[in-house]
Amino acid sequence: MTLNWDTITGPTVLINRSRAQRNIATMQAKAKSAQVALRPHFKTHQSALIGTWFGPPESTPIAVSSLAMAEYFVAAGWRDVHIAIPLNPRELPAIQALAQQAKLTLTIEHEDALAYVAQITTPVQLMLEVDTGYGRTGFDWRQQHRIAATIKTAHGMEHVKRIGLMVHSGHSYGAQGETAIAAVHTESTARLNELMAALSKHVQPPLWVSVGDTPTCSRMDSFPGANEIRPGNYVFYDMQQKMIGACDWDDIALAMACPVIGRYPERNEVVVHGGAVHFGKDWVSSGAGSHTRTVFGQVMQQTESGWSQPVEGAEVIGLSQEHGKVRMPQSAIEKLRLGDLLVIVPPHSCLVMAAAMAFGDEHFICFDGAKG
Repeated sequence: MTLNWDTITGPTVLINRSRAQRNIATMQAKAKSAQVALRPHFKTHQSALIGTWFGPPESTPIAVSSLAMAEYFVAAGWRDVHIAIPLNPRELPAIQALAQQAKLTLTIEHEDALAYVAQITTPVQLMLEVDTGYGRTGFDWRQQHRIAATIKTAHGMEHVKRIGLMVHSGHSYGAQGETAIAAVHTESTARLNELMAALSKHVQPPLWVSVGDTPTCSRMDSFPGANEIRPGNYVFYDMQQKMIGACDWDDIALAMACPVIGRYPERNEVVVHGGAVHFGKDWVSSGAGSHTRTVFGQVMQQTESGWSQPVEGAEVIGLSQEHGKVRMPQSAIEKLRLGDLLVIVPPHSCLVMAAAMAFGDEHFICFDGAKG
C-alpha cells in the first residue's frame, strides 16, 4: 500500500511496513546466529495483522503484557503465549479458561504466588522473574536459596509442566551508547549465570531461561546462559531507542502524522492536533549540559513515501490532552499553513500503539515505505 497524505484528517499512526519487516528479519537472523529461540514481545504493536509479519501464528511463540492481550492473540490463532507480567490472582478464572485453549506461560515474582498457581488445574508453564539490576519486579538474583525453594515447590505441582527463569534488563533503556548497553548486558548475564550455577546444586535441571530487552538484543550478538530472547520494541524502534544508541533513524518504522492547528512564529512554535492521548507522556532528554531539554517527539522530513531524516531544531516540547507544542525554526514555520501535516517520531512507540489500538483494531495506516 502506498501512502496517500490527502486521506489523513487527524492524528494518525503511520507504520512503514518495509522497515518493520526488515527489523523483524534482522532479529530473527540474530537469534538464529546466537542459537537462541526468539519470543517477540507483542505488547509493542498489539495487532494481529502486524503479528503475522513475524511468522505463522500457530508456530510463533510470543510474549504479552496483560491477560487481555493474551486473550486477543489466542483468539486470533496464537498458541504459545507467555504473559510476561506477574500473576494477578483476580484473573485466575480467566487464566484457567485461557490455558485450556493455548500453551500458557505464567510469571511469578514471589513465592506467595504459588498458592494461586496451585488453584489452576489446567497445565501451564511457569517462569520466575529474576531481577538482575532493573529494580522493578522479580526475585533478587542474590536470593539463591529462596529461588531454589520456590522452584522445588513448583516442581511438586502436577499441572506445572515447565519451570524457568526470566530476566528483563529494563535499565538498559537508561544507557547512553553501545558501550553502556554492553555493560548492562555483561553485568546482567554474569549475575544470571552466577545464580544458575548456584541453583544447579539444589534444583532439578534443566531450567528454561528467557532474557530480553530491545537495547541489548539489538546491539549484542550472544546471550550466554539463555535459551530464548524476548525483545519487543525492535519491530518499530522509536526516539528513545535512537537516543541511547540501540538503532538508527532509518530503522524507525513508526511515526505520527499530526495536522497543524496553530501557528506562532513570534515564539518559534506551532501547535498540532496530537497530544498525550496519542503519544503518551514519555520523553527523552536532548542536548547536553545547560542546553539539555525535555523532548516529547522529533519532527521528521516528510517524503512522498513516508519520512526520512530529522528536521533540525524541530521538536515537540509540550503535550496536553489533545495539543502538541512544537518548537521549530521560524523559517520552517513560515512555510506551514493550517492543516499541513507534521510527521513526528515519538519517544515510545509502544505507548503510541496502545493508544491507537484503544480506538479499535488496526487503527493505523501501514504503507510500503521507500528502502532505507
